[in-house]
Amino acid sequence: MTMITLIFFFFAFQFPLLIESFSIHIFASKKVPFQSDVKWKQQEVVVRHQTTLRAKNPSSSTEWNFESDSLEKFSKDIKYVLHELRGSAVDPTIPKLFRNEKRLSYANTWTLEDWEKHYSRKRYIRYILNFPKSRLLQRIAPQMMVLTIWAFCSVWIEDKLLKRRTIPLTALGIVSSFVAFLLTMRSNMGLSRLDEGRKAWNKVVLQSREMAHLISAFIYPHDKQLALMLGRHVACFGWLLKSQLRFVSEEDIADIVNAMLPNKKQSQYILQHRQKPIAVVMRIRQVIHHLGRRGILTTAEEMALDHTAHNLNDVIASTGRIRASPIPVLYTSHTTRLLTFYLCFLPPALHWSGLDVMVTMLVTWAVGFAMLGLDELSHLCEQPFRLMPMYQISKRSMMAVADAFTCRPPPIVDGEDEDDEKHIDHKVLTSYWNKNDTLKLSDDTIE
Repeated sequence: MTMITLIFFFFAFQFPLLIESFSIHIFASKKVPFQSDVKWKQQEVVVRHQTTLRAKNPSSSTEWNFESDSLEKFSKDIKYVLHELRGSAVDPTIPKLFRNEKRLSYANTWTLEDWEKHYSRKRYIRYILNFPKSRLLQRIAPQMMVLTIWAFCSVWIEDKLLKRRTIPLTALGIVSSFVAFLLTMRSNMGLSRLDEGRKAWNKVVLQSREMAHLISAFIYPHDKQLALMLGRHVACFGWLLKSQLRFVSEEDIADIVNAMLPNKKQSQYILQHRQKPIAVVMRIRQVIHHLGRRGILTTAEEMALDHTAHNLNDVIASTGRIRASPIPVLYTSHTTRLLTFYLCFLPPALHWSGLDVMVTMLVTWAVGFAMLGLDELSHLCEQPFRLMPMYQISKRSMMAVADAFTCRPPPIVDGEDEDDEKHIDHKVLTSYWNKNDTLKLSDDTIE
């Protein structure tokens, strides 16, 4: 009886375990998937379906809601901006003294003739004869007039009222050493800022052209509408950055944006943005993400495009830093005060040393022209974007972006890239070129 009871309890406890083991074996033999496996397979089917749709219809212009574009339209808009809206050879936003195209100026892009004229030994005669028309003399004319009046008054006061009092030139010579040192240091800082600004602005042409080449090579073969839309944005980048650095109002740049971006949503997005060049970079990265998610761009292509977009951002940051941070104001004010003190006591010191009135006036005028001119030059170089040829370089940058699309190289394999507009004459696509661009030796290709 005891043996039967033990066997009964054994089977009573082991029976549920045997049933569970048997059910697991049955389900495993039928390979019933888990819930996570079912979801993964559903997602895989959706991805395969999306990939099939992309292969059948790679164009995404309907998703972005913009009208159909073409290389011919793109070329005509570039020509309209370069020859109509900005057809003048002189930048209207620079100071009036530097708007003369015929005179040698840092505000213009130089040709071979300009360099030969600049190196000519006749420059000494030319500069002496043109001294009354000197742009520097015109800028410091108010200071020179005040200095001349003060020199005459100080000599008169000395002769009439202060006959026995003298100012030694030795003490004033010590002050002149400090003034010359401060002016030299300030001029060096101004020239370094000018060189830094020129290098930063040179990157606008480089990075814009690089971005246009990448868009033409990676995106245009797959989606021409998106590629041309990005090309229009990149073509506006130089103009937008120029307007930001020169504090130009929105009305002065709206004509270019509206001409290059006919779609109102795109143009309004650029014009209403606080930093308009940043809006161009954001649009580029938005398209990169969109195409990468659709599988059109490879990882290497995405990295190349994003790296160039980062370089455009770096150009905006570097140029903005130069514009927003001048030479320390305390240094400038100290130099100005010491220069004023020295020029104020120079005429009486010269006259009390034994020079007559005319010689005193001439020496004072010559010293004042040298020191005040050097001080004015340092102020001009301190803000480099006022004098740099940003106008001409922006035009060359836009032309370089257009060339990336209108002058694409032929396909490596015949029939590999069939363009719908291959029947259009190359002269029509490059109608925005000027006469110098079609010469064998062009002096106007500075990019």
